[in-house]
Amino acid sequence: MQPIVAASQSSALVFNPLKIEFLTDEASPFRDKYSIAKEQAVLADYIASGAPEDDPLYDRYIELIDRKDQLDKMKSQYQTELGADFSASHKEATGMRELGRLVDADDDSMEVHTLEAYRMFLGRRPEPGTLFPPIIGGKRTGAVLRSLWLMTGKDNPYADWALVRHEQSMEEVAARLDREISGAEESIAEQRKHGISLSILRNEKPAKLTLGWKSPYGFATATLINRFDYFIRLQKTLARKDLRTDDQVRKSIHEMTRIIRRVWQDTSRFDRGLSHEEVKDLCRADFVEGSDEAAGKRVEYARQVFGIVPAEIFTCALQPKHSRRGRRSTPQERALLQSIGLKLAQQEKQEAMATGGGSGQAGTGGAVVQELPQGGEPEAGAV
Repeated sequence: MQPIVAASQSSALVFNPLKIEFLTDEASPFRDKYSIAKEQAVLADYIASGAPEDDPLYDRYIELIDRKDQLDKMKSQYQTELGADFSASHKEATGMRELGRLVDADDDSMEVHTLEAYRMFLGRRPEPGTLFPPIIGGKRTGAVLRSLWLMTGKDNPYADWALVRHEQSMEEVAARLDREISGAEESIAEQRKHGISLSILRNEKPAKLTLGWKSPYGFATATLINRFDYFIRLQKTLARKDLRTDDQVRKSIHEMTRIIRRVWQDTSRFDRGLSHEEVKDLCRADFVEGSDEAAGKRVEYARQVFGIVPAEIFTCALQPKHSRRGRRSTPQERALLQSIGLKLAQQEKQEAMATGGGSGQAGTGGAVVQELPQGGEPEAGAV
């Protein structure tokens, strides 16, 4: 039992204030540690009986009502002043509501020196009268990634999965690029040791591209293209300065280009599948037992197209670098996610065993579990 403290009921008409007993709590917002929750529990039967005025608990009941009113006013003031410290004036506190949003001071841009990097940025649409498929570029990839990024705001676990897969694949691509760049720079540095200083090729009139990305993933794509552009410059420098053959340089450029586009194409197919009407409203709540029929159909469609979402993705143990999910989950929601995650992990293991997949751990990178719906490239949207 918590200690009982005496408090006086203030009144200008009462010279001998009535002593009121109440329970306390260290977490109380009141200076005297008055506990609304504990008093509510103690007075529950009295309140249920109609709170008669001739009962000794009446004054204690009135105190409870007064404290609730005080707490409501405290909360209202806290919300109005946005939780600002007591040292701040009302004008200073409410000034936060007038603060504008962050905007770019200038246009974001990227300098491009090589045709290969420029084409990597633009991509290529189908040529009229031919059967050649389109080639996805960085501009389209930025739009695809933004679409997936927006889906995370709906708590779509497959959007999380797609972004994590993309991130992991692009980290491998970036590592490959860095190795190629380091190797080329070492070849140039080796010449310097013998007294030959070689300059790296650059364009006499480089193109300046305005980026205008609307998601963090767009800028990640721009960074990759920038590194690719520098890689091309180094490769052509090596050929120009007789440090590698033309065939070696062409092969190196071709392989790197193919690797990047393969990852982008895979991510694009993932986005195209998740954008279908049957699954566009998918969210983690759909996986809860007892969900409505529409939710069940969305989950089944996603599983048929993409396979079982990895448990570590569903439980948010593994998350994309950037997400619009934002809201913090409650302990109850986290427990529910873990429960569903365990079932998904068991299903992954059973499916892997049935297909001879060994340990049954579902990877988050690499090829999609099942071939995604084919078709044209997604429509170019805001990047």
